[in-house]
Amino acid sequence: MYYRITQATFQEGTYDEAMTMMESIRDRFSEINGLVSSRLVRVSETEVMGIAAYESKEHLEASQTQYNELMGNMMPFLAAPPTVSFGELVMSFDAE
Repeated sequence: MYYRITQATFQEGTYDEAMTMMESIRDRFSEINGLVSSRLVRVSETEVMGIAAYESKEHLEASQTQYNELMGNMMPFLAAPPTVSFGELVMSFDAE
């Protein structure tokens, strides 16, 4: 598995509107080939961290244009460009 980790900061007072936008595009993530899961975690009043898992690095790279188009909808709500990191899964735990 290969991951895209995105940290984003919203402009003050835009969180609810930004989440409404995310809900409106949520189903379109299923169109991204090789995307296994996507999670959005609120880490403060204005910050979120997105964690997207892909089958492989190649799938992530192939999806970059499609992902950028989808996430372009969020730009009006952001205080600054998001910080994006990429990496390979080295350990996991799932409770059964």
